[in-house]
Amino acid sequence: MSRDLSKLFNPSSIAVVGASQFPEKVGAIALKNIIISKFKGRLYPVNPTISNLGSLKFYPSLSALPEIPDLVVIAIPAKLVTNILEECGFLGIKNVLIFSAGFKEVGKEGAALEKKLIEVASHFQLNILGPNCLGFASTEPSLNVTFGQVVTSPGKIKFISQSGALAASLFDWCQSTGLGYKDLVTIGNKSVVNENDILTHWLPELTLSDSSLKPVALYLESIANGQEFIKLVKQITPFNPVFMLKPGKSPSAAAAMRSHTGSIAGEDKVLHAALLESGIIRCQELGDFFDLGEAFSWNNAPTGPGIAVISNAGGPAVLTTDTINSLGLEMASLSSETKQKLQKSLPRMASIINPVDVLGDALAQRFGEALEIVLQEKTANSVLVLLTPQLMTQIEKTAEIIGQLSKKYPKPIFCSFIGGSNTALGQKILNQFQIPNYSYPERAVKVIALMWQWQKWRLSHPSNLFPKSNLPHKLKIREIIKQALRLKLPTLDNQVACDLMKAINIPVPQSKTINSVDEALLFSQENSFPLVLKISAPGLLHKADIGGVITNIKTESELQTAFETISQNRNNFLIKSSHPAEIQIQKQISGGIEVILGIKRDPTFGSVLLFGAGGRYAEIFADSNLTLLPLNLEKVKKIVTSSKVYKLLSGFRDDPPYKLDKLYQIMLALGHLITDYPEIQEIEINPVIITHDDTWALDPKVILNNK
Repeated sequence: MSRDLSKLFNPSSIAVVGASQFPEKVGAIALKNIIISKFKGRLYPVNPTISNLGSLKFYPSLSALPEIPDLVVIAIPAKLVTNILEECGFLGIKNVLIFSAGFKEVGKEGAALEKKLIEVASHFQLNILGPNCLGFASTEPSLNVTFGQVVTSPGKIKFISQSGALAASLFDWCQSTGLGYKDLVTIGNKSVVNENDILTHWLPELTLSDSSLKPVALYLESIANGQEFIKLVKQITPFNPVFMLKPGKSPSAAAAMRSHTGSIAGEDKVLHAALLESGIIRCQELGDFFDLGEAFSWNNAPTGPGIAVISNAGGPAVLTTDTINSLGLEMASLSSETKQKLQKSLPRMASIINPVDVLGDALAQRFGEALEIVLQEKTANSVLVLLTPQLMTQIEKTAEIIGQLSKKYPKPIFCSFIGGSNTALGQKILNQFQIPNYSYPERAVKVIALMWQWQKWRLSHPSNLFPKSNLPHKLKIREIIKQALRLKLPTLDNQVACDLMKAINIPVPQSKTINSVDEALLFSQENSFPLVLKISAPGLLHKADIGGVITNIKTESELQTAFETISQNRNNFLIKSSHPAEIQIQKQISGGIEVILGIKRDPTFGSVLLFGAGGRYAEIFADSNLTLLPLNLEKVKKIVTSSKVYKLLSGFRDDPPYKLDKLYQIMLALGHLITDYPEIQEIEINPVIITHDDTWALDPKVILNNK
């Protein structure tokens, strides 16, 4: 059930518990900020040791207030907080902001305090922002409930930050650039109210279809409920950009079992796939975060990848061209009409192809004439102006002309005035005209590429229609899983996993478990060589590590020798294993392309599908392609065509393209299997062999959830 946060963020009355007369105290700063922000409601400072501060009356407790406040702000030591929360609950107060630190972020004792806080909040159904947060601020209506230096300039952007320190830096940066904001919320430990609650509160505003962008910036150190988060963001990103900075890219130490899927589809890779799929722009560094805030607040997103560059210096223009090509953008191809106009306007030595070089002696008027011509070019979806401070360069006047043209033409303009003190005034003028500008052209190009990434996602918004599960042989599937769980097996053994694949119509080579050489020879007569022998045992995910696989058996004598070897290896394995082990014989599939398929349950985002190069290449090549469930044909085709191995599958040299319809059906079937049967934790097939005639699942692994 969604929380009603309307009175938390737009209160008519606020009580500040811990309000102080000492200006350095958090309670005093917060009280002052609320007053300075011209809060139009009623304000009640609470402190039993103070009767008044000037004309402002103080109250000894919440119960002494003349009304039940919409919001209570707490700025007292952590150990006293739960008492105040209980008082809030008994009085019927529903919204609380806790500045106080000293909870789970400080260790075991603080974690116990926070647990008690959550219990009280749950009992009284309190909306709690924090603890250990900087608070929140907005410009419409004007309200600053923080203990930080908040800018008051109105703007478009909405921020959610788990870090109060980052928010403080953001305030200072906004002040220096003139960038305004709409809402800023810091969530700290987010014990109760989290990013999903806030996004839900903003949802009506963020899903309006109008021409004005309302960008959302997120700094999150953790995601409360990944599946709900993605569901919410997918409602926002078709209308407005969302960009996020999240630290901690290293895989979690508490990784899943040691399967290829678990190691290749690591925690951060799953996050990255989830963000891409939902249209979120992922910032790789703090600079991206600030740069995108400025760009989306001040500019329209480019409607295509084509960039026109105008420069008074050849070197930076060439370097910028390299960056444009490397980031998936394109140098706009200027029309003959545009070139003719440039030729008439610019000196004979100037370059009229893209990048347009207006030469080092260009004054402001020449810059402006070239820019106005290029802004009318249809192939240029955005324009980047590079300026170097040469002796004759009219920096401030050039910035003025660019600013005036930005009002005349809706096409996004970006600038890079390269230098230091000489370009500072020009950059200040660009800020006043709300034109994104960067010290280095590479930063500008990166921002344009990220903006186009969102626009491209929005223009090709994927389908949300997913086929219903129609798995066959459901009784057989249930019987296999039930038997394994009854025996408390960590995984299905090889042969049973093959049986499960066959039950959902996934082709597997002929195979069976055998107990003697005679049975092996009989199998060879019925199925022909080459053959494979394997040790089949629950929990044995990597058979090669113990000599549990012998491939390419071509004759009866080789089969007899291989059977003796694998029997001995099985006996050695049984000495250390608590589970039974059998010998499996299987028809070997020769030739074809080896790929890996896997599905795992991510604790944050739910089930995720992995596809990439398989077999011995699974861990060598960085071909890890992920997509979240549920699946449809559109999604599985996209993940295959975006892989590195697709270059081979689509036909390479003399090898014709492979038919991939059966591969897609296997992927969809695996998705339905793990969705319909929560007892399955992870599935991996490595390799799946794709031939020109068929597609085979050679070595399925099924990991169970015995919890």
